[in-house]
Amino acid sequence: MNLAWKKAFILTLCGALFIAMTVSAAYAFFHNISGITGEPLQWPLLLVLLISGFIVGIFMAALTRSIAFRQGLCVTALLGILPFVLSKYTIALTTYGTSAAYFAAILLSGYLLLWLSLTLGGTIGYLFFGDGHFTRSWFYETWMGRRFLMTKRSTNAVSLITLISVIAVMMGCAGMVVVMSVMNGFSSDLRSKILGTNAHLMVLKYGNNFSEYPKVIQKTRKLPGIIGASPFVLNEVMVSSENNLSGAVIKGIDVKTIAEVSLLPANMIEGDLMNLDHPDKIKNPLRLKHDGNISQKPTSEIDMITAALDKNAASVAAQKMVLPGIVIGQEMARALKVFIGDVVNVVSPVGELGPTGPIPKAKAFKVAGIFYSGMYEYDAKFCYIALKEAQSFFGLGQSITGIEYKIADIERAQAASHLIEQALKGYPYYTKDWMQMNRNLFSALKLEKIAMFIILMALIFMASLLILVALIMVVIEKGKEIAILKSMGATDVSIMKIFVTYGLSIGGLGASLGLSLGLILCFMIQSFGIGLDPEVYYITRIPIRMDPLELSLVIVGAIMISFLATIPPALFAARLKPVEGLRYE
Repeated sequence: MNLAWKKAFILTLCGALFIAMTVSAAYAFFHNISGITGEPLQWPLLLVLLISGFIVGIFMAALTRSIAFRQGLCVTALLGILPFVLSKYTIALTTYGTSAAYFAAILLSGYLLLWLSLTLGGTIGYLFFGDGHFTRSWFYETWMGRRFLMTKRSTNAVSLITLISVIAVMMGCAGMVVVMSVMNGFSSDLRSKILGTNAHLMVLKYGNNFSEYPKVIQKTRKLPGIIGASPFVLNEVMVSSENNLSGAVIKGIDVKTIAEVSLLPANMIEGDLMNLDHPDKIKNPLRLKHDGNISQKPTSEIDMITAALDKNAASVAAQKMVLPGIVIGQEMARALKVFIGDVVNVVSPVGELGPTGPIPKAKAFKVAGIFYSGMYEYDAKFCYIALKEAQSFFGLGQSITGIEYKIADIERAQAASHLIEQALKGYPYYTKDWMQMNRNLFSALKLEKIAMFIILMALIFMASLLILVALIMVVIEKGKEIAILKSMGATDVSIMKIFVTYGLSIGGLGASLGLSLGLILCFMIQSFGIGLDPEVYYITRIPIRMDPLELSLVIVGAIMISFLATIPPALFAARLKPVEGLRYE
């Protein structure tokens, strides 16, 4: 092994170790000190990975006096082994699940961005250290690059390709801005609806006895970041009416504290949630008589009484009878064909043991309200009753299923779960946050977003190939000028800076125009709206949410890809010998 290969091997090994140690230190800091795990931990680690890769690329270029492209590939390959060796820590970064597609998308995105940061750092390091010493001057190179861009061409092909390059980068950036904003809008709308119906995290207990929940609430309610807490009972039942039946998830709630953890009171469109604690205030439904007059319809249980007693006795029984209330979703109300005041029967498959086996338990409830959450699954399957009624119906005594919590920052749900588990000293208590409860849905959304980002970046990469072609043609056309500059003392690095400036001007102009066009399209969609069928999508128009960080990443990514596309033709120009440039002049 010669000296050059030894230097390359040592540089590669040192670079990989530096990046691995930096990312490991960042992981330990955010995971152990801040208590962050899962998806919220990916962004800071990715940022540390990019910064450390950029620094390593600069040092490699400064020591080798080259772009160190091969060293960057070797560093990426070495670090690509670590996620499989340290699989325990890698899985901790994927709260939404570790399916093959999702896991592969996360890793491939990380490898690609690491390689890009190494190459970018190596190129910038070569531009400043390629002459063997630090050279920060870029003045006359920038001026020459702009002159080459603006001068009249001997052939119109170069000008046409340059114009097409600008348009291609512009359309790629505009498409990415619009697509990412629409996907952010759908994701935010879906997240708000899910978190509006469900709490941010839950505390559960192993076993069937959770009667000490008031002490648990008192101990955890004042922890940092906790806004509210409310106990609940959850079970699966069958809900039936005179016209239909439906499977449902019934939830016993504490009406006094449910507003602290859920938007259920705000989602009520008919009736009153407080009537769960005051079922005597629930009104009978209004119906049309055969003669067209409006009257109060008697409930199904009153009909049974009427069949056995006379009208006066039924009236007395109706006044004395008070059924517990139930709140159902709009879709369930449509399926059961019930209204406020109608009676529904709730049947639980978990009942008492009889001579022939388990006997289902059934109880009549009066519809106290109807809610609309915007999520079909919740509006069709969820129903709510008072906590005491749920404890009595399921025979739980004073026990509950768990406690719901609302926190100030939903992105720190895992950190809040960690604090609660520490306060409760772990077993027999455990926590589940909103990301764990909806991991399949959010993993699909994030995977789709990553895939779209990669596809659109590939489109920008294809557009940047036009920049590469245009620069190659410019290098061929400007061979005489390059030869004159080199004969006057211009170094290879200076020639390379000229053509890097040329390509960056094209990429920067295209990215700026693309951002402007994308923002205009987003504002037009937001202002005028594109209608959707609310029966299918549960929203009336396409949502738009523009994230400044992601918009910045789009522009930076487009300029970075354009910058990388300038490297081959710039190297070709830098290595052009003056004799070859002046041979045919």
